[in-house]
Amino acid sequence: MNILFILEDALRPRNMGCYGYPKPTSPNCDRLAAEGVRFETCIAVSAHTFPPIVSLLTGQTTFTHGLVTSQDYARWRGRRAPLHALADNGHLVDGELVMRWSPLGFTRDMNDLDAYLDAHRNHRWFYFAEPYPTHLPYNPPEAYLQHFLDPGYQPSAGTLERAKVVRSCLIVHPSGVISRLESGADDPIPDSDSDPTHKRSVGTVDLLPEDRPYVQALYDGEVRVFDDMVGRWLAKLESLGILDDTLIIVTADHGEELMERGHVGHTSCNLKGTLYDESIHVPLIMRYPKRLPAGTVVRHQVSQVDVMPTIFDLLGLDMPKPCDGSSLLPLIQGQKFREEAYAETPPAGWQALPGDERRIRCVRTAEWKLIIHSGKAERSELYHLTQDPGERHNLINQEPTIAQRLRASLEAHRRQT
Repeated sequence: MNILFILEDALRPRNMGCYGYPKPTSPNCDRLAAEGVRFETCIAVSAHTFPPIVSLLTGQTTFTHGLVTSQDYARWRGRRAPLHALADNGHLVDGELVMRWSPLGFTRDMNDLDAYLDAHRNHRWFYFAEPYPTHLPYNPPEAYLQHFLDPGYQPSAGTLERAKVVRSCLIVHPSGVISRLESGADDPIPDSDSDPTHKRSVGTVDLLPEDRPYVQALYDGEVRVFDDMVGRWLAKLESLGILDDTLIIVTADHGEELMERGHVGHTSCNLKGTLYDESIHVPLIMRYPKRLPAGTVVRHQVSQVDVMPTIFDLLGLDMPKPCDGSSLLPLIQGQKFREEAYAETPPAGWQALPGDERRIRCVRTAEWKLIIHSGKAERSELYHLTQDPGERHNLINQEPTIAQRLRASLEAHRRQT
């Protein structure tokens, strides 16, 4: 079994057709969902890229691996990780721009997937694709932008002017805050020429509610750009005769705000990061017809830490320890599964200034979410997700017993790890 692990940066499930979005943003991902298993509620361990990368590839929450900030990355020391075990099992372990994550067990940057598939069609491989279209800046081809604008909608001159920042900058934050990049602090992953579309750049803009339809269309266009990539890769696997021998996983590192709270992007881009669902709800689709039943929809909540244990289960291998996740195969077959998922982020993510020790942590069940902000003054939020999916009504004072139970679960998990 080969593994094509597609991690699209900042992909929102709520903007994909297979998750109920009415616009045709994702026909190829929709096909994968129809031919495989789609997980309705997968929760990211953080709201910026670095911690989820580690969690997805180790099965560990942030409380176990402890790698959350750019400072943590700079102190990172190699540990034997599950990808090393895949290599021991005879898999090539490569991917796109993966050597920045080399302690996890990657061996080569192989950035041309088509060429990689041609060269290794007779090998067993694990390939980690990291496309970027749905990450800021949102600047799809003009035809795609026009396709996803609502009929009759005409953006104002002000919207077009503000959108220039959204269409050109990697970091888009409101006035009154400053990024690590702007402060002059060193970046442990320096900018390079390997991805000129997403060079580190910063823009300050205070978006208005009237801008949201235009921003939404920009993002939708980028979802379609990503989906086109998926379509090309599926066609390539089919032409080589190895599609059904390949486990295909489509997911994201974290979600993305599209002005639900007045901002765009995620923690490392808007510096106003949160753990609301728009920031941590990610898609998860798996296709492998030899083992995974087509057209299956799993509604039970899962976590990113469950992905790697599932891969190992499909391969018949023991998942290396420590591991906080569980294989999803029993859940797919209707067995019981744990109720909680955990997440943690600095409010400014990768762009947190040196010395900024603030953290936001949450525990989520299908029904409730408790969010705890730590720093100079701790505060908490509690949301009844089934009645308030937009997380607008904080019930921390009305439901102390539920809040206490969830806090105990979060603290117990932290102690255990």
